[in-house]
Amino acid sequence: MSTLDTLASQVPQELRVKLMQHFGIAKEYEKNPETISITYYCLMYIAHEALKLQKEKQFVSNVLDYLEATKRNNPNDEIIRSLSTGQATIEELITVLVGETNEAENDELKTPEELRLLMRKHYTVGGLTDVLSVFGPVKEDFLTLGKIAKTRAVAIFRELKTGGGGGGGGGASSSAMRPPDNQSGANANAMPPSKPPAASAQYPAHYPAQMPQMPPSYANAAAYNESSGNKSVPFDVISQAQKLCRYANSALEHEDVATAIKNCEQVLQLLRPYNN
Repeated sequence: MSTLDTLASQVPQELRVKLMQHFGIAKEYEKNPETISITYYCLMYIAHEALKLQKEKQFVSNVLDYLEATKRNNPNDEIIRSLSTGQATIEELITVLVGETNEAENDELKTPEELRLLMRKHYTVGGLTDVLSVFGPVKEDFLTLGKIAKTRAVAIFRELKTGGGGGGGGGASSSAMRPPDNQSGANANAMPPSKPPAASAQYPAHYPAQMPQMPPSYANAAAYNESSGNKSVPFDVISQAQKLCRYANSALEHEDVATAIKNCEQVLQLLRPYNN
């Protein structure tokens, strides 16, 4: 069992329905070293959501350990190193996927397999728009794309369950999916369609069986204005602070006050710059 499979089996019951989709996306992108950054941010989103429960500390700790290991094993991955680059990259990937789903929705006839692939892409768009929340408030355009994609994915799933397939293209909701104006629409149109997924019974229907490649250019990411955000605490800083707090707690359990003080001072040093 892979590390991601182990983590997926530990998802709190309250979050299982919500987060298994994001584990599916993470697992597929993990297969390619060049797209490990997408896995990284999917797991960051999962940690964010689990933190909100404030009671599943072991699960959160395990996800944070995975994030730390991924960052340590990919020290030169700019998408992982820079939150602004990560945000721009995921926004561009969503734009590519929306271009592909729009093209597929326009086909008059679809086989059941083509419908399943389209459903998976819609689920992925919806999941990735959720992931954008780790960078701060999600842009309205992407929130809209996410809602439309999730609605369309559910509609296709129901169509497949009732024996659909081979029918016409999507309804009004699918026709409303358009890449945001501030994204590279030309780049999205230039992307080749994803390869059809291999048959796979090991994932639920909402697990994408194969994902498209990452966009070939990150010009938008490099040009992204990192200074546009406010002074919110980056997730990697929160992760490091939480780890140091765990060390301090462990030290106190062994009555090692000096080490506990040292760890707490390091936490303060990390967080003071963000204390507006």
